[in-house]
Amino acid sequence: MVRCLCLLLFAAWIFFPVDGQCIQEDTWIPTTFEPGSQLQLFTRWIEVPSDDGFLIFLPSDWELVTATAVRQAYRHLDLDIDRIAQDQYLLSSSRPLRGDIEVILEIVTDDQNAFEEYRVSIAPAVKVGSRYLQQDGSIRYGDMRAHPSSETGTALAFDHLTLPLHVLPQWLVPLSDSHTLEFWIQTTTLNTVVISSWDGSETTPYPIELIVDPHGRMRYYRNTSGRHVTLVTEAPVADGNWHHIALVNDAKTRWTRLYLDGELADSLMDPMAIHSSGPYSATIGGRDHADGIGFVNKFIGQMDNVALWSSSYDQAQIRSMMDQTIPRTDVYYCDFESRDCLKYFDQQNLGDYLVSGGPVIETPDYEFRGLVFDPGVMLTWNSLSSPSASFLIHRSEDGIHFEEIARVDQSLVDHQWSYTDQTPLNQVVFYRLFEDAHGSVSSPLGTIKLGLGAQTPPPVAEILGNYPNPFNPQTIITYEVHEPQHITMSVINLSGLVIATLVDRHHEMGVFEASWDGTELSSGTYFLRLQGRNGVIQTRQILLTK
Repeated sequence: MVRCLCLLLFAAWIFFPVDGQCIQEDTWIPTTFEPGSQLQLFTRWIEVPSDDGFLIFLPSDWELVTATAVRQAYRHLDLDIDRIAQDQYLLSSSRPLRGDIEVILEIVTDDQNAFEEYRVSIAPAVKVGSRYLQQDGSIRYGDMRAHPSSETGTALAFDHLTLPLHVLPQWLVPLSDSHTLEFWIQTTTLNTVVISSWDGSETTPYPIELIVDPHGRMRYYRNTSGRHVTLVTEAPVADGNWHHIALVNDAKTRWTRLYLDGELADSLMDPMAIHSSGPYSATIGGRDHADGIGFVNKFIGQMDNVALWSSSYDQAQIRSMMDQTIPRTDVYYCDFESRDCLKYFDQQNLGDYLVSGGPVIETPDYEFRGLVFDPGVMLTWNSLSSPSASFLIHRSEDGIHFEEIARVDQSLVDHQWSYTDQTPLNQVVFYRLFEDAHGSVSSPLGTIKLGLGAQTPPPVAEILGNYPNPFNPQTIITYEVHEPQHITMSVINLSGLVIATLVDRHHEMGVFEASWDGTELSSGTYFLRLQGRNGVIQTRQILLTK
């Protein structure tokens, strides 16, 4: 069985023995995570000399769910977990842990604290009297920073009940020649098929199969006339965070390259290359047959921005694709944001696979924000793009099904952009921002969720109005306080900066007035923000004209 032999050979990492203490080969601990998410930490060890197990230190509010030791040839051994202190876990086994192993920890993080920094550690345990200590010289620390979850659009999700999606063969023609396949993936499952065009027969040529192997790495296979070849990432992808995968096949040079998060992970020059003709079929989220050798677990996780280009892209272009800035004019591209993706699959129930979410694309220059006022929403953002760029605004009531509501072609001043949606807001609404530069539409530059909810309790304070409005240069604001409390009223500009504080004191019940003079400011839109005991209560748009 050539396929099985290939799998076993590449799985058996062989290291030279080291006398003395345990040597840690590699550790993969995410640097950031979403609070409340499930993560997996990976460490590889050489010549573990002790039967005392491993000692793990985690933040006290985190939970270690499972721990697994993986030996060569993918032999998994579940470890026993004993919580010996609020922040300490002892991993042990009835079988010896000596030799070369990889330890995989599945943890659930605290969902309360955003932007906090945490430290985790793992090392072989040494028993001293009745206490367990981490072995000196082998302790590996990982510093992790929490960041809040970010709504970034719609992603493709697979769970225990969903079936693989079948891609129609006409969209897979590039697999017979030079091509680039790229996608984002988030998972913690091991030993699963992600994308496959293999029918399960050892002798059948096939152009592509991508799996998450039992060590959590992304692994690529193809078979040309009974000759299976493979590429693999050194770092794991099944840690629970989003990762970008790109597979590039150059038919002219016969080189195939595998990229992880924009960095070259593995490559090979195959004289046989891909010489079989299509048409091919392929599935996303699993394999189309049940007798796959060795890989029986169902893929569970999310994918987004799946694309197949009929060109072999270089590393710079792949990094650009990660930022979602290249034109979407090639053969196959699906961002799962619209019904256009239905044409790629033979299933028509694609909506059952869609969830709100996706990879977080860092776009610090845009600062996409929204302010709710009576009635409507003011959306603002900054951009250093060329003057020929336009922006598209999409709106959704569920965070999944969006529709375009506006195109904004002209900025205000100093690269400031805005759009006002005057639809009365009586529920939660999602807005997304796209850039359209010379016909190339980006992926979402930002998504925000705004609204008061369909059912809201009566406000404990409210702005009754201001007169005049528009005004030049003074206006009187009338507001009412329904319960005794401390009230703050501020004036903020389109960038969200507080430029004046009009009220900051305790109030009894009653109707009050405050005045604002905008003599020193330029004409434009500003906002009154009323804050009370329950935070921001109300924001109202006002207009200064000179």
